[in-house]
Amino acid sequence: MKEMQIKTTYGELITQIRELKLLLNEAQETIDAIRRGEVDAFIVKNNNAHEVYTLKSADQTYRIFIEKMMEGAVTISREGIILYCNTSFANMLQLPLTKVLGQPFEHFIPTNYKKSISRLIEMAWTEERKAEIIFPGKNKKPVPVLLSLNTMEIDGGPAMSIIVTDLSFQKETQEELRQKNIQLEQAQLITKKLNDELEQTVRERTEELYKSREHFKFLADNIPAIVWTALQDGKMDYFNKRWFDFTGKDYVQVNNEFSLFIHPDEINDFTVLWDKAVTTGSAFEMVHRLKDGHGEYRWHFSQALPFRNDDNVIVAWFGISTDIDEQKRALEKKDEFISIASHELKTPVTSIKGYVQLLRYNFQQEGNSNAADLLTKADVQINKLTNLISDLLDVKKIENGQLRYHEEKFDFNDLVREIIEETERITKHPLECELAATCTIAGDRNKIGQVITNFIDNAAKYSPREAVIKIKTLHKKDRIQLFVQDFGLGIPKDQQAKIFERFFRVNGEKENTYAGLGLGLYISAEIIKRHKGSIGVDSVQGNGSTFNFELPIV
Repeated sequence: MKEMQIKTTYGELITQIRELKLLLNEAQETIDAIRRGEVDAFIVKNNNAHEVYTLKSADQTYRIFIEKMMEGAVTISREGIILYCNTSFANMLQLPLTKVLGQPFEHFIPTNYKKSISRLIEMAWTEERKAEIIFPGKNKKPVPVLLSLNTMEIDGGPAMSIIVTDLSFQKETQEELRQKNIQLEQAQLITKKLNDELEQTVRERTEELYKSREHFKFLADNIPAIVWTALQDGKMDYFNKRWFDFTGKDYVQVNNEFSLFIHPDEINDFTVLWDKAVTTGSAFEMVHRLKDGHGEYRWHFSQALPFRNDDNVIVAWFGISTDIDEQKRALEKKDEFISIASHELKTPVTSIKGYVQLLRYNFQQEGNSNAADLLTKADVQINKLTNLISDLLDVKKIENGQLRYHEEKFDFNDLVREIIEETERITKHPLECELAATCTIAGDRNKIGQVITNFIDNAAKYSPREAVIKIKTLHKKDRIQLFVQDFGLGIPKDQQAKIFERFFRVNGEKENTYAGLGLGLYISAEIIKRHKGSIGVDSVQGNGSTFNFELPIV
């Protein structure tokens, strides 16, 4: 019976404990709701009656505002006990609210600040105060904060409001600004130094430029040629003293005035060539006449080269016009002499050739083969002399525009084969031929054949004995190309641009041992140009040369 009473009593205790826990949880929830501002009043049953208790200090809007603040908000009593704090302050301390409320405020102040904060709180009861301290934040990382202390009145009497502002971002910004200011000061020092150096450099370069300009003017004014410069667009902006001496002018009206001194027969060509050079950025060259101060025209050779900056942009042109009147007239006299001599030589050479052929025939009939062979060799040399005379006459005709062309349509491959057959009889070099598909071209068949013959003769002349010579043709869209390749002496790079000039011969120890006047390639170039074609050479000294030309296909 006693055991039943004991068990019943234990069960009742368990039930009472559960009810107490429920009441405690309910009370805790009520307190939390009051703290969060969710309750403005509550009802309490007393002696079978219900009484309403209003929370006078619990202004819901104000409490929500305080709770949402980024700053920590703390209210302490006169004894320094924390009566209230918001969530932000608890988060700063890395503690739950239950561990903060009801605790002394100084308990959360770092040891090295306790005395100073204690004095500060004491003074703040009479006057508003502020102070900066360091809180140990997350992972013990120091967090600078600003404490703003002010008194206020609540139902229980006076209390102190403390606003705790996290200064981390502000301090970081200040430090970053400080570093930027340091960098700015350093940059200003560097800039000042660079500016001083730049000013010094500008002064030095200005002085150098002045000296260079004076040197240029002195040099330009004292050379026996007309020196001129032009702007990027080709307008001439400077002439040396020689120009004014030559023209007898005291000044020059840039660009337009210069053209007035060019011979009327050459003004159009000069304008076209100069405009082309300015447009393409290529070198300018032309032989023309200029009128001097006495109204007489003298031949000049004008050249101009573009001056480019570091970005390869043309910024100016430098030109020079050299008086070649005496050389031009001497060349004309030489041409006249050559023309007369050629005509005078042509008749006796033709007669000599006829006599040699007649004598050779008679000796062959008489059976004197030795004499006939000697006359055959003499006939070969007469043929070379005849070719030289023909070249001289052709040059004169080209210069006077009197070289006649008999245009016709013909098969190009047939012409190449015909020339190869003729040259194979007299040359001691094997000829290898590789021809593309045949085509028809229009022009003077004999003159174009003369060019091919000249290419093969030159290849044989400058190649080792019995070295192979290759002849090849290719199609290039609507044009036909011919190449003659040898494996002989080759041509120096600096002389290749002049190889098609009149009377030009390659300079060298071995080259001077070969006969010729330097006219064959000049005549060939003129013939190809007359047929609206182009001519060129590709050569490496010591490894042979490849001469080529191309002509339009009908």
